[in-house]
Amino acid sequence: MINLEVPKSWEVGNNNITRFSTGGVDCKSHVENAKVNESLLVMKFYSLSSGVVNHLLTDMEGREVDLPFEVTDEERGIIMFPRSSFVLGRSGTGKTTILTMKLYQKLQQHSIATRDSTTAGDDAPVLHQLFVTVSPKLCYAVKKHVTQLKSFASENFSGNNSSMDTDDLDEMAEFRDIPDTFIGIEPEKYPLIITFHKFLMMLDGTLGNSYFERFRDVRGSSQQYQGRRSIALQNFIRRNEVTYDRFRSLYWPHFNAKLTKVLDPSRVFTEIMSHIKGGLKEGESGEAKLSREGYVSLSGSRVSTLSAEKRDAVYDVFEHYEKMKLKRREFDLADFVIDIHLRLKNGDLMGDKMEFVYIDEVQDLTTRQISLFRFICKNVDRGFVFSGDTAQTIARGIDFRFEDIRSLFYNEFIMKSRNCDEGSVRREKGVVSETFCLSQNFRTHTGVLRLAQSVVDLICHFFPQSIDVLPPETSLVYGESPIVLEPGSDENLIMSIFGHSGNAAKKWVGFGADQVILVRDEFARTEISNFIGNQALVLTIVECKGLEFQDVLLYNFFSSSPMSDQWRVLYEYLKDKDLVDDNTPKTFPSFSESRHNILCSELKQLYVAITRTRQRLWICENDEELSKPILDYWRRLCLVQVRKIDDSLALAMQRASSPEEWKSQGIKLFWEKNYEMATLCFEKAGEETWEKRAKASGLRDAADSLRGSNPKEARVMLREAAEIFDSIGRSDTAAECFCDLNEYERAGRIYLEKCGISEQRKAGECFSLAGSYATAAEVYNKGYFFDECLSACTKGNHFDLGLQYIEHWRQQASLGGNTRFKNSYGIAHAFLEKCALECYTRKHSESMMKFVRAFSSEQSKRNFLKSRGCLEELLILEEDSGNFNAAVKIAQQLGHILREIDLLEKAGDFEKSSLLVISYVLNNSLWVYGSQGWPLKSFPQDEELLAKAVSAAEKVSENFHASICAEANFLSTGDRMNLSELMQCYSASKQYRYRTVELLSIRKLLDFHFPVDPAKYEWGPELQIDPSLFEERMVRNEVSGGTLVFVWNLWKVQCLEILECFDSLEKCEDNTAIRFCFNYFGVRSPNNSSEGTYILLNPNSAWIRNSDKRFISWKGNVATLHARHFASAAREYWCQEIVSAGVRVLEVLEALYNCYLTKPYSSDYCQSTLLTHVFDIARFIESKSLGIIKSANAGKLRCFVQLSTKFFEVVFPLDPRRSLSDDMISLRETEFSKNLLEEIISRNISPRGGTLTYKQIGHVVMIILGSGKPRNEIIYQRIIASLPRNSSWKSFIESDYRRKTEPESSSDESLYHEFLHKALVETYMTNNWRANDYISPKCFFYLVERLLILVPHSRGHLFTTKSSFVEYLMCLSPDADPSSGLVTDKKSDATSIFNFVADVAIECLHKIEVTSQWIECSRIDYDHYLPVLMLRLFMILCLSCLNSERSSFNTLFDMLRVPHIGHHLPREFCEAIRRRRKNDISDEDAVACAFKAIGDPLVIVASTENSLEFECSDAIFLDLKSFTCRNEVVKKLFPRSSTTEASEVTVTQSSKTAVETDSQ
Repeated sequence: MINLEVPKSWEVGNNNITRFSTGGVDCKSHVENAKVNESLLVMKFYSLSSGVVNHLLTDMEGREVDLPFEVTDEERGIIMFPRSSFVLGRSGTGKTTILTMKLYQKLQQHSIATRDSTTAGDDAPVLHQLFVTVSPKLCYAVKKHVTQLKSFASENFSGNNSSMDTDDLDEMAEFRDIPDTFIGIEPEKYPLIITFHKFLMMLDGTLGNSYFERFRDVRGSSQQYQGRRSIALQNFIRRNEVTYDRFRSLYWPHFNAKLTKVLDPSRVFTEIMSHIKGGLKEGESGEAKLSREGYVSLSGSRVSTLSAEKRDAVYDVFEHYEKMKLKRREFDLADFVIDIHLRLKNGDLMGDKMEFVYIDEVQDLTTRQISLFRFICKNVDRGFVFSGDTAQTIARGIDFRFEDIRSLFYNEFIMKSRNCDEGSVRREKGVVSETFCLSQNFRTHTGVLRLAQSVVDLICHFFPQSIDVLPPETSLVYGESPIVLEPGSDENLIMSIFGHSGNAAKKWVGFGADQVILVRDEFARTEISNFIGNQALVLTIVECKGLEFQDVLLYNFFSSSPMSDQWRVLYEYLKDKDLVDDNTPKTFPSFSESRHNILCSELKQLYVAITRTRQRLWICENDEELSKPILDYWRRLCLVQVRKIDDSLALAMQRASSPEEWKSQGIKLFWEKNYEMATLCFEKAGEETWEKRAKASGLRDAADSLRGSNPKEARVMLREAAEIFDSIGRSDTAAECFCDLNEYERAGRIYLEKCGISEQRKAGECFSLAGSYATAAEVYNKGYFFDECLSACTKGNHFDLGLQYIEHWRQQASLGGNTRFKNSYGIAHAFLEKCALECYTRKHSESMMKFVRAFSSEQSKRNFLKSRGCLEELLILEEDSGNFNAAVKIAQQLGHILREIDLLEKAGDFEKSSLLVISYVLNNSLWVYGSQGWPLKSFPQDEELLAKAVSAAEKVSENFHASICAEANFLSTGDRMNLSELMQCYSASKQYRYRTVELLSIRKLLDFHFPVDPAKYEWGPELQIDPSLFEERMVRNEVSGGTLVFVWNLWKVQCLEILECFDSLEKCEDNTAIRFCFNYFGVRSPNNSSEGTYILLNPNSAWIRNSDKRFISWKGNVATLHARHFASAAREYWCQEIVSAGVRVLEVLEALYNCYLTKPYSSDYCQSTLLTHVFDIARFIESKSLGIIKSANAGKLRCFVQLSTKFFEVVFPLDPRRSLSDDMISLRETEFSKNLLEEIISRNISPRGGTLTYKQIGHVVMIILGSGKPRNEIIYQRIIASLPRNSSWKSFIESDYRRKTEPESSSDESLYHEFLHKALVETYMTNNWRANDYISPKCFFYLVERLLILVPHSRGHLFTTKSSFVEYLMCLSPDADPSSGLVTDKKSDATSIFNFVADVAIECLHKIEVTSQWIECSRIDYDHYLPVLMLRLFMILCLSCLNSERSSFNTLFDMLRVPHIGHHLPREFCEAIRRRRKNDISDEDAVACAFKAIGDPLVIVASTENSLEFECSDAIFLDLKSFTCRNEVVKKLFPRSSTTEASEVTVTQSSKTAVETDSQ
């Protein structure tokens, strides 16, 4: 290794390399007369390898070569520091160098670490490093430096890497090679060296849903292509971002004048951006801005220099500013940052994460902006380096100390990365490293540094919280002190320096390229330019930040200061530091932070101005009084020289520059956007092209400033700039200007014709913005920008053109000629979908399908059409593709039944096709044309469709074919069938289980009965017939009451099964009944039956018409109904059908009943049976109607139930002999009878709980004693509750209830007859038979007859009539002991009862007038009933005589002598009684003969084992001990072999029977 010491740079070919030595030199005199950069002490030295030296010696290309230099030990320590750090240093102390070298050092370490671990062929892992600063120029310098370092490290010394063209800075300002996202960054782009603005754009692009999407002007234009923003977005950002200059020129004049007079726009903008919208605390709380209260409260902070009143005024300006900004649709950087924060808070940041992040010039960022970096790098402990100098925070909108960054890093980065709680926060204290402070300055010499430090001392004294305190800077170079110029004879110092004439003017060359005059603002620059013309560069202090010059003339800084004479406040500091003398003013203002707050900004600007020089600094003031306080301060410290200006000094200040130097300086100023001064430099350099470029850029910049205030002038300037750019070959910039002018067509032509292939995308975008979409599409197509090409076609509605491009690309891709398109199928599909959607929106179905068919896959076609509900088109698509099963499902969704039938046949599903035809025909036959349902009706095509069903069924199976044929036959000819044909149809459906035909046949059979005249019904007692007799009558085309009831019962069974299915549809879908209902009502289960909904074939059907329409869901033309709503509506309709059919059946039965009443030969049994059926059907209808019976039908049903109560009159006839038939007995034992009798009891009991009348009591007790205990015990309770408390009837009913519910109760058994006796006595003695509600004689004497049976018979036997004993038997249960209700107590004396019965009978027989009134008041037919009652009374008297041991038969003879009695009795009866006197026959024989003569035989009932023999052939003898149950007695009384009527039944008995008797 050979180590040589060489200068940092030199021009190759220059053989005069001077070696400097430090020995033997008078430093003071040398430095005062030499340039600083000529000093050996500030030169850099290198350790070079022999290879590098060899390269330097052999380079024949004639370029200046820059070499990497070694850093100081202090810098190396910071570079090697392993943890996150903070680097603070004043201007020129090498902060950026440290960050650059640290970045490079990490890169080297990573390269070494991964070199050996990476196998051949594998990609080495990428080290993700990020360098961010605000200045594009600084980014350019750093990127250039890093590139050179990497070049030397790889020993690649090609000219391409040795330097970067100055035009590269234009590209880099936009970072066109880096996408606006952290996703998918190419490895070679690392390390990323970008501006903060680019960093924000990358965050925005990574998060998605760009911030700029909210602005209508660029909505949809925020997307990027290969890292390049769209022209529309670029223009929008340039036009609509509010910078300080824009704030000052366009907003500030519109604010309240009272506020703007007392506020500085720069300070207001700083407060808004740094505190109200850019502070940290509000970021933590998630608020977009600091509230007024929160902002005003900052006035109490120790760092605040604004009073509460001024803060309130600032907030007023802020609110006005926000309103104006919103109205103008503009934004500022704080808005952008806030939005990114909110999106980061609500979602994770995707893309690459950085391992190391370097932030330079951090003082140019707000705390809220800095906090964004924590999201991009999780390496909090080691991955961050912050560098800056708060003494230079003169950027508009920025205000904070470097210590604020350390606090921010601790709270926002460290704590939030670890999710620490309060306790752990205390344990983590001290984790933030100390700040590294750089004190060695490499830019300038000690003279300038000492002056700059004096300014820092003032800031630290007056505003200690606004600057970070650092050790004084040092330099290895001593230089002359800055010079304060005093005017000579000319009061204007500038004129003294530049206004030369005569010989001096010939020698004056003006300031050189590396010299500058610094002024406060634009006004001062204009003023001085008027004096000096183009003899020197003139910049404002803000403009020169970031620049450095060899010499600096600071002009009128204090004279133009807004502090004016308030600079005298500095004397307070001088006094504190004991720097006053006799010339110091005795009085001066005391410092007040609120009153002198602007002093902080002034001192920082002064610091920046001083530190811009590398060698000489001149301070020139026209007003000595205003500058005297600071000059006195500097003089006391011996920091400045004071010289009078004269020609010699003016000449000494001159420095001639070469054209190259002027060009170099011009380029620097150009990239600092100081186009006016850059133009001056290029003019002096003779660079015409650069001069025009700078002039054009200045015009463009001025146009941007004037756009809001003077748009017309702005357009003139912008057009001039565009023409200049175009003339010098800056075509891309010219095109941008034309874009700003909205002349997109011309901009597109420039991009297309002058900028080459690389700018084809921009050309296409311009044509698109100009509305020339076809041209744009053509340009995009040539550049293979598929997405943009199709987007242009979409915007221009050139759908067919886009389709042609896609077909062309696909053809090329299939041939291998367009490989790019293979990865762009998604783009093509998106376009086709957009086109199809547009056609869909315009309802151009045919055009839509043209694009849909161009989709790349069948599934995508289906998905699109399904998502848009284009089922008609999807149906065509599937059918054309042969997907018939899929087409069937779609046809079902559309409700196209006939189409579905055809598709089912095409799919080969003939079974479903046939079934669907039957369902369709049945549904239309019922509900088409507004029909109310049944009966079936014909409609067009029904015959054709049924034939189609039969044809399809033939291809399934023989059984299925037979079933379909049966259904089709009934649907086509059912309305023309006669009764016999219907019966055959019904029988076949039963045999082969054709459920639909069976149900419809039954309903048709039912309907067949309705129109038949009742007189034509077959008459007979068979109202309940068996199936064979029913079939026999149907085949003979005969109808009868029996066939009607039979068919009704068939229909009722079917209806009940259907109603039951409605309660569990899901479980019954395979049930034939529910399938019939689906066909009947026209509903279908969709393909996805799990949804629990049904498709309605005809939503206007009558059965659904009255339902709530909200329950019907529509999807296109298809209506669906949820299962539970279908069940509810169908049940309601079916119940109405039950009501309708049932009412018609009842009407027929009523007509038959009325017809029976007119027939003299009609039997009570037929009438009773009709009435029981009327009651049963009416009650069934009421139970199934669920409250939906219409008022008319409800009234009819009440009438029918009322009609059925006539059953009481038939079962309990006026003449008891009429009920003596086995049919009547059988009927009374049926459930129908018992239900009907209980209904009659209920009707006699007042529903309001009133007291029962004697009439009601008679009916109720008569039914109870004639039918047994009511099955519903509640009826008993209601009866008892309706009787008076002291009523004998109440006691009797209670006794009867206990007797039947508690058979073991002997006490009630022995008193039972007594209760009845007392009740009858009580009733009879009331003697109120004239009242309408009095008990009728029929009921009263029915109960008297029962009393004669229940009274104790001491002899062990009793005498009664057959009719009376049958009534007694009917009270017992079929299996009861027939003697269980009889009393044979020998000790009981029933004389009083027999006497009561005899007395009542005799009285009623004698007092015929009273008896007649009783009959009439009971509303009984007098003429018919009087003889019946007279006979019944005489028979009761006969039975009383026979059963009573003490009664004489003479009473009967006496009664027969009464004329009116004998007149009303049958002759045969009277003669039989009289035979007892004429012939020597017994009383029993006489009565038996008489009773037999009238058809109600005498019954002798033996209830004990002891018996007597009677010679009584006309009586019926019953030995109850020989019968095990009641039914056997009934069979004895009504032998089944007899076919005669009960009144004609003769019972053959032995003439001599054994009768049980007691010992007597």
